[in-house]
Amino acid sequence: MEGSASAPAAKKGGISKKLLAIIVVAVLLVAAVAAAVLLLGNQGKAQRADNWLDEGFNLEIFYNSGNTARQTACELIKEGLESLNPGKIKITVTPLEWSNYLEYRKTGKMAAMFLGWAPDYADPDDYLQPFYMSSGTYASMIGYANETLDGKIAAAAAELDADQRAALYSEISHDMFEECLYLWTAQANNFAVQKDYVNGYYYNPMYSNLYYYVLSKDASAPEPDTFRYATIDGNAESFDPAVDYETVGGELLQNVYETLVWYDGDSGNDLIPMLATEVPTVENGGISADGLTYRFNIRTGVEFSNGNPLTAEDVKYSFDRGLMLNDPHGPFWMYGQVLIPDYYNYGMATFSTSGAIQPEITQAMCDAAIWVDGNTVQFNLTQAYPAFLSALAFNAGSIVDKEYVEANGGLTKAGYDYMATHMMGTGPFTLGEVAKDSFFKLDRNDNYWRDPAALAHVIINQVPETNARILQLQNGDADAIYVPRTQKTTIEAMEGVVLHTGLPSFNVDFMGLNQNLNLTGANPDLTNVPADFFADKNVRLAFAHAFNYGVYIEQTMQGTAIQPNGVIPKGMFGYDADVPVYEYSLEKAKEYLKAAKTPTEDTSSATVLDELSAAVVRLW
Repeated sequence: MEGSASAPAAKKGGISKKLLAIIVVAVLLVAAVAAAVLLLGNQGKAQRADNWLDEGFNLEIFYNSGNTARQTACELIKEGLESLNPGKIKITVTPLEWSNYLEYRKTGKMAAMFLGWAPDYADPDDYLQPFYMSSGTYASMIGYANETLDGKIAAAAAELDADQRAALYSEISHDMFEECLYLWTAQANNFAVQKDYVNGYYYNPMYSNLYYYVLSKDASAPEPDTFRYATIDGNAESFDPAVDYETVGGELLQNVYETLVWYDGDSGNDLIPMLATEVPTVENGGISADGLTYRFNIRTGVEFSNGNPLTAEDVKYSFDRGLMLNDPHGPFWMYGQVLIPDYYNYGMATFSTSGAIQPEITQAMCDAAIWVDGNTVQFNLTQAYPAFLSALAFNAGSIVDKEYVEANGGLTKAGYDYMATHMMGTGPFTLGEVAKDSFFKLDRNDNYWRDPAALAHVIINQVPETNARILQLQNGDADAIYVPRTQKTTIEAMEGVVLHTGLPSFNVDFMGLNQNLNLTGANPDLTNVPADFFADKNVRLAFAHAFNYGVYIEQTMQGTAIQPNGVIPKGMFGYDADVPVYEYSLEKAKEYLKAAKTPTEDTSSATVLDELSAAVVRLW
């Protein structure tokens, strides 16, 4: 402390010669480096353009291998963009196997993602929530958040007056056209190819590909009790209804599991009871007048394929485990948003080192949302939600066997991992042999509560090459195949083959533009843009006008599609025909890319001088 006898006496005579020399050297060093930095910095700035059109850029974009339509879409955007400044703008198109594609999508490593959206349920909210809500599946993947828009989406979803609800959707659609978060490339008609001995097929826009329970084959057909479907390569994301959110796994789920309500034949809007005894309405007392409670009487006499009886507890458990896991990339947002107060404030569950679940959405919260009374299940909504019944028909609402899940880990990391590769449902088929990258096999559930399926076996083969699939169909080695629409003329000329097309779907193809790109491990020779490249709306609009929609629809889609004007498909409630579409215009693309400014240099002369000054202070 001051005046301490142990404190050394102050030296006389001012600054030492050594310290003076250090200061002189430091000042000279600062001056020399500053001059160099200013000279080189100015030279660098003179060489760097202030806009992305003149500067150019490298960008790698991806498609899932085997999907020739998406490959063509990537090639079209490549062609359009590279023509804006040849040699300076370089787009690399790269295929990825489906599971790897999904992983890149989840981890934010895709700058631009070409995908298709098949609806979960026939309501505009099923499109707006994942694409535009801040916590939505795709909005979160592209790094987009807008609290004002979130409020509009929530208001539209809860509005019971149809006219007011439609007006809200129109306003949102116009706003999102201006924002240009996605390129809406096509809304397709159905396109299914089968042998002429296949019976029972009908098109439902809500199915994940084929519902095999309604299919059969002529007795004279090869292997009349076995159905072989040849598709592109791609593995299911998961076999767990709480997690899977893509069409490969969706096709398996809808044939092995069942939901409380299901679609009536080819209608995507009309529902029939499945594991419930009736579809609840206000009139029959199943739905409260305020739209906040839904009661379901569970069907008796139904068994899982292992013989365990279906109970109301199985229903509650199925929803509880999905809500508690709360996978942000999964489908349970459609239930959580109206069953859990302040749902979007909660994140995904974690697991302890022992594997015990540590949910943010707790069991107590689930118990408040879903009640069981004997053989009745009641859902208590936090707000009116006209689309709730339709949402329950989606695969995420599949009912699992509680006893089976608990016997294999239950609500633990081991339990969720087990259900990712196993299935136990009440549906017409069971999951048979699975060979990754090769095939899935479904076997008839002989314990099924309705009439058993006509088909004893279904084999879904992954055949990456289009010509190989066509040859299998022609030779009778496949009963149905996935085929690109570019092969429409070839298919129509084949004898013994039926092409089902012409019915409008609710599917939309799109390209999402990632505003928060994860550049970890990125090859700078292929991608040299900053992480927030697409945060500039001018960049997004440039991409929107560089894509040749007409060529894509007429040549790639063979005229079996239209250009969407937004996320809500034509033919669905809430669609507004007055919303414009993005036109293919390379001149507009140039204008927007010219208006998109390149970032300033991370290291400036001022920054260097500041650091040197700090060094001098430390020397002092």
